[in-house]
Amino acid sequence: MKWVLAEHDAGAVSRLSDQAGVHPLIARLMITRGIADAAAALSFLSSDLLSLSNPHIFCGMDAAIGRIHDAISSRQKIVVFGDYDVDGVAGAALLYLMLRDLGAVVDSYIPDRITEGYGLNAGALGKLQETGARLVITVDCGISAVREAGAARSLGLDLIITDHHESAAVQGNGSVPAGEKLPDALAVIHPRVLLPDTPDGVRASVGCLTGVGVAFKLAQALLGAAADDERLKKYLDLVTLGTVADMGRITGENRVLVRHGLDILSSDPASLRPGITALKQVAGLSGKRVNVGNVGFNLAPRINASGRLEKADSAFRLMTTDSVDEAARLAAQLDTVNRERQAVEEGIWGSARELCLQEDLANTGAFILSSADWHPGVIGIVASRIVDEFYRPAALISVKDGVGKGSARSIPGFDLYQGLTACSDLLLGFGGHKYAAGLSVAADQIPRLRDRLSAVVLEQFGAGGFVRTITIDSPVSFDELTFDLMRDIERMAPFGQGNPEPRFGAKGIDVQSIRPVGNNKHLKLRLRQRDGQCFDAIAYNKGTSIGSWLRRGARIAAVFTPRINTWNGMKNIELDIKDVKMEK
Repeated sequence: MKWVLAEHDAGAVSRLSDQAGVHPLIARLMITRGIADAAAALSFLSSDLLSLSNPHIFCGMDAAIGRIHDAISSRQKIVVFGDYDVDGVAGAALLYLMLRDLGAVVDSYIPDRITEGYGLNAGALGKLQETGARLVITVDCGISAVREAGAARSLGLDLIITDHHESAAVQGNGSVPAGEKLPDALAVIHPRVLLPDTPDGVRASVGCLTGVGVAFKLAQALLGAAADDERLKKYLDLVTLGTVADMGRITGENRVLVRHGLDILSSDPASLRPGITALKQVAGLSGKRVNVGNVGFNLAPRINASGRLEKADSAFRLMTTDSVDEAARLAAQLDTVNRERQAVEEGIWGSARELCLQEDLANTGAFILSSADWHPGVIGIVASRIVDEFYRPAALISVKDGVGKGSARSIPGFDLYQGLTACSDLLLGFGGHKYAAGLSVAADQIPRLRDRLSAVVLEQFGAGGFVRTITIDSPVSFDELTFDLMRDIERMAPFGQGNPEPRFGAKGIDVQSIRPVGNNKHLKLRLRQRDGQCFDAIAYNKGTSIGSWLRRGARIAAVFTPRINTWNGMKNIELDIKDVKMEK
């Protein structure tokens, strides 16, 4: 792994430290994250809900809320059309609950992953029209549904699209490029489709919103309220679940929403919605402070499991039920389905990994793997694991009746959406983001897709360009790692995409002790820097890679993240080891 030390202008660090009143190390972390002036730093640290943008900067917002209020007052049926992942389900639940509170006649629709696939489809729209729906509002889907928007119009359905996915029609600053067009809907609400006079800073701040974040902006406009209004704040638990699960960047407005949402998720059970209380219970988080990692690794997989192996209706009901008993039953059901998902995932992982090992890695730009035996609801997770182990973009494709449905994931530096755009003539359809996408392809085109996408990646990286790197925010001495500094670092939370936990580097470290833990998967260490401070450290999932050569008495350099560890009521600073190298 290549270590890269982030560059800092010493003068800029000093100025920011003085003007914002922060520790020089914190100033370095801020500058690394693109925050270079005192006002921006103080705004970042405060994460004030009142700093959120006016929702009316979204093109189509005025038309959308006018039509929704008209539907509410005339008792026309509104259907919220979501997606089957956490982002889509949470966003659909948010809008459904908001509209219900406003007195709307409202229903919901979550498509089936297996039989319907992602997004709007004409068949579902026809069914909704037959049930008396007059207005359909999408969440987390629809930005590329030009044909489906036409079908809605022919059915006499008004359509409001809220989405955040990439589309050729919303590249750049939100203006529609020549030859492209947005769906012909009553309104399109998208974080790239903003009023022309929107400042660049605001564009960047809202540009990272996920589907549930866009739904929140619509809810804010419907209420005509400030973002700190209790009628809005109560939905920030849902915003946080969807944003973190969808790997949304924890910057700009996402950071503000997630920070306050984590407070809600961590609050007393009596103040939580029943579904969240029950979900925390089955995830082993009752009574605990919830962080981004808990959402991503404990809560979100259980919500996602419903849409992966079954229909996502149970996850939607969990988020919207008022019944404690129903919430407990649904949470237990999702927990069971999640265990089933894990078993299916392990089976696919074994066969997919074996296929990767058969490839010539030096000449492989991307892994495009396919099988008729793979469950389409789980392949995205396995694609991520392939990327983690082999450090190549990967797509896993489940083939049925001559058509493959795939999930793809990428590595830093390769825009997957643009890569698939270069292969669009081989695909039946695709959509997604820079690092994650879905696709459909005729089975007989999979070999050509494999060759094309692999060539596109190799052209960018070159055969020797696939080098994992780790960025070091700043060098430190162990003596600098104090509880005061840790409290300052904690003010920079929540951490996640775009605002990673700080990584520090230190040299001249002596290994005082080392022992394997967790069935030899991890390493527990005691480290001392020269004749100074001593810290406990943990190296997760490095029992084999590092444990094979690291010994007591060795002198090393290390990259790590410091954390406060509490055990038996005692607090101490522990180092989470990211990588180590021997010193001569």
